Amino acid sequence: MTATAAPLVAPRPSVARVALVGNPNTGKTTLFNLLCGARAKVANFPGTTTTIREGRCATFGRQVELVDLPGIYDLRFGSPEARIAGDVLSGRTGAAPDAVLVLVDACNLTRNLVLVGELLGFGRPVVVALNMMDLANRRGLSIDAARMAECLGVEVVPTVARKGGGVER
Repeated sequence: MTATAAPLVAPRPSVARVALVGNPNTGKTTLFNLLCGARAKVANFPGTTTTIREGRCATFGRQVELVDLPGIYDLRFGSPEARIAGDVLSGRTGAAPDAVLVLVDACNLTRNLVLVGELLGFGRPVVVALNMMDLANRRGLSIDAARMAECLGVEVVPTVARKGGGVER
């Protein structure tokens, strides 16, 4: 008599790993601090923010490990920040993220969406946090987040990380 083995099913990880990615000065670390209760400082000079920060928060009844990556404009340039981000996103330096949360400056969509396009190519779930919506509104910019989500094929959430607006979504 031969026994048949039950199919191996990987258990759902108890902690989801989410990479926080975006151009410099889009509010990544502000959002990281808000979600994780941290007080991380930033320096916005090229080559100075080449470290990653990790923190935990609970959302939707689940623990989430946030990985705050250095600000980058794209993954191809080869700067120290882009190499670090690429290594984390591809899993070359540890566990690859389960999902990507990309912060986009609502006042600078053209520049910020280049990175979004590259991140979509990693094949992981992506959520776009359309940040600084308060500034965009003050400047008279009207952005249809639902239409943007439809065009990108991912969730787009308007946020104001500095004030916690939209973060719960």
